[in-house]
Amino acid sequence: IIEPGTKELKIDKTRTTIRAIIINEDQQLLMVYAPKLKDYTFAGGGMKKGEDHIDALKREMKEELGANKVFNIKPYGYIEEKRFGLSKLPTVYLQTSYYYMASVSDFGKQQLAEREIDHGVIPVWVDIDKALKVNRLAIKEGTKKRGMQTVLPRENAVLKDVKKYLQKRQANEKI
Repeated sequence: IIEPGTKELKIDKTRTTIRAIIINEDQQLLMVYAPKLKDYTFAGGGMKKGEDHIDALKREMKEELGANKVFNIKPYGYIEEKRFGLSKLPTVYLQTSYYYMASVSDFGKQQLAEREIDHGVIPVWVDIDKALKVNRLAIKEGTKKRGMQTVLPRENAVLKDVKKYLQKRQANEKI
């Protein structure tokens, strides 16, 4: 996914993020809803120095969802984005977001970053079609500032893929 205005620019930095796809028995997803932005995103975020993917995943689930236990972790896939950084400096990032199927439990208090607090993020169980619809509306309204324009196209691409995955799984269960 390429943010408009970055196609011809050189990449200054790379960033790796880890995100979780958490599905309940009703085939709803546990996602993070940001009332201020009116969008749904998968819980997760950037890796810190010295972390591996699993450590980062567990830390992010604790921070964003308040989940003290993360288990049944299985790789799902990844997406690359070429996008602007969030600072005022003209930095271009190659961000690779790795997605893992996971289960979570034993919820406590969220430990949100300042930006997440500002956006009012809350964990919610949501139907895939509702998340897609809400995100499409947010994209259409064009409220994303520079450096954030690849977020919802990325999340919607994963939502569509997870929907296909669940449909295949459901069809196989009927056989």
